[in-house]
Amino acid sequence: MTSPAPAYVLELRQRFTPLQNRYDVVGVDPAGRETQLGYAEQKRFSLKEKVTFWSGADRALVVFTIGARNVLELKGTYDVAAGDGTPLAVIAKDVVSSFTRSTYNVDVGGRRIVGKERSPVQALLRRAFQVFSDIPWFLPIHFDFSGPDGAVALTIERQLKLRDVYRVTVHDAALDWRVPAALAVTVDAFMNR
Repeated sequence: MTSPAPAYVLELRQRFTPLQNRYDVVGVDPAGRETQLGYAEQKRFSLKEKVTFWSGADRALVVFTIGARNVLELKGTYDVAAGDGTPLAVIAKDVVSSFTRSTYNVDVGGRRIVGKERSPVQALLRRAFQVFSDIPWFLPIHFDFSGPDGAVALTIERQLKLRDVYRVTVHDAALDWRVPAALAVTVDAFMNR
């Protein structure tokens, strides 16, 4: 699968603490310089999932939110909104397709992007591993998100590191960076990590 040159690159870095997950979204330029774009602390065990990203740890400015539509979200539908409440995207897990390979349907302003785990074999191995083990899957997980024309809009690749780090390479320059960042958080959450 050929991809155009990246328009921009993000990293989602997750840190575990006893009562919450902490996420940092960092922009990475071609020279490797990093810019902090968003920061979130997600409480664990909340009835209705919602993650709020601020501009920094001082929580002075809401950058975007990801919120489950229902208290018990079986289908997995999440709304992504800008800090002022403007809708950015709707992310929905395709439950049927996800039996073999995790699949997400993303509506971005009326345009549909579909994301799937890159390797069907690894997807099946991961599922078998999780059924027979209490240990979380530790190998990299890769997702490709494509538009209706089949062109790759973005990729999400979990890095093989001690903490969860997802490298998000965005090829579609029209995508607001908050949507790929939200997709990385959603992928991490659905992997039951």
